[in-house]
Amino acid sequence: MAMRICLAIVAFLGAVVVSFGASAASFDCSKAATDVEKAICGYPDLSAADEVLATAWATAIGGLSKDAVVRMREGQRAWLDFARYACIDNSDDETIEGRGQCLLSEFNDRIKTLEGSRMLGGHRFYLVTGNSGEIDPDYDISSAWHVASHAFAYPQIDADTSMARSFNALMAGLRGDGGDGESSNASSDTDLNVTLEDVLPARITVTLNDFWYGHGAAHGNYGISHVHYLVEDEREMEAADLFAGENWQQQLGDLAIAALKAEHGDALFESFEDDVRAVVADPNRWIFRDYGLGLQFQPYEVSAYAYGAPTATVSWDDLDGLLSEKGQNLRWGY
Repeated sequence: MAMRICLAIVAFLGAVVVSFGASAASFDCSKAATDVEKAICGYPDLSAADEVLATAWATAIGGLSKDAVVRMREGQRAWLDFARYACIDNSDDETIEGRGQCLLSEFNDRIKTLEGSRMLGGHRFYLVTGNSGEIDPDYDISSAWHVASHAFAYPQIDADTSMARSFNALMAGLRGDGGDGESSNASSDTDLNVTLEDVLPARITVTLNDFWYGHGAAHGNYGISHVHYLVEDEREMEAADLFAGENWQQQLGDLAIAALKAEHGDALFESFEDDVRAVVADPNRWIFRDYGLGLQFQPYEVSAYAYGAPTATVSWDDLDGLLSEKGQNLRWGY
């Protein structure tokens, strides 16, 4: 039986690919010899996922400049190398089904990531991504964690303008170390994913999901934050852009505490009020909603880990006297 193989599978097999837009190849599954070929032929769902991946890739690079395509290809190659490293070369389950499930999971995750490269709000966004893996030095045959995985993704604007350059620099800086995506801790999984939330004339908002898991821990941990870029000013939003007056922090804190009690009640820690005022004054905790200002809290901050990362919303009506003149427009993104 012949099975179609698109860009991802061709790369896994080590075939010659002149570009990521190359036509698909085929091979006879009755002659499958390598571990990858056997995984593909033994797990048919991979073929369907690869079809979707090929379409997602073609869509993701459509209309991009040459430089942006180069960066996208770098990320795609790094992901392909990681998928083979984790699912074939160092798989915890060497059965065809086990390897197939691992590859299928990687394919589906990659498809979702590539969907972030798109036209939005008049800007052509693309993604800078990185994937790498390393053997956990504490791994043994009784361990469930063989490979430590590290991943990141953040958006860039494909344009040669002052605004695009400042936005791109801000996004790149969210990674912190500016390195190649590898972590110094080979016993932890890390994943930093920056996604677009709002692309409006005056404001571009992104959400950061930062996940880390120390192998052997009871559970992973994560943080959620929000970065707001002011298009006209070509910089990150500051608290003074939205609020004015000497006592806005105190008043916002009081409103936040009331909103938390109303929305989350008994799920809150008894001492949850201690740090709320400092937390809600940070623009990275703000979520711009139609009906009010959402406030982001992290796991363990005001409630137990199992309760997640709660938010509370203060209505714009309640904030009306606290907003600056500029803030009245920024709330809507215009």
